[in-house]
Amino acid sequence: MERQFTSSVIIVEDQRVLLIYHRKLKKWLPPGGHLDPHELPSEGACREAREETGLEIELILQENVWVERWNAKSFPRPYLCLLEEIPAFGDKPAHQHIDLIYLGRPIGGQIQQNHRETDGLRWFTLSEIESLIPDDEIFLETQQILREILRSAEQTSRKASLTLE
Repeated sequence: MERQFTSSVIIVEDQRVLLIYHRKLKKWLPPGGHLDPHELPSEGACREAREETGLEIELILQENVWVERWNAKSFPRPYLCLLEEIPAFGDKPAHQHIDLIYLGRPIGGQIQQNHRETDGLRWFTLSEIESLIPDDEIFLETQQILREILRSAEQTSRKASLTLE
């Protein structure tokens, strides 16, 4: 089976995530898509975010070791990697996506609602993510991943507010 490299980014701000409504899949998803030739996955994630949302983002780094040498340089590693089953559509046969998924936050730009692959986008809180119907409005695994990310962000925020008091 053919495998294609893709890159996605979960954009987080103020304990919310920004999702696009994917026109073909009819589901809420993080922005993402196929990597261009010679593009690093981290570059693809930032490009897809800009193209699909209008936002400039920075990736949230979670590196174990960072290398900056003349002969070897680190690049941001994904938060999560998934092998996704893509069903046949039109003249394209079924295939798999090797999706390298990053975490990011907005640093500029303005939200744009019009992109050829989406039918809009919006910010979701944890309770709004929980209210989406799995495998109808959102893939179950996407909902589970976002739940973990937003719960972690909520706990971090609570700990920060407790130390300030």
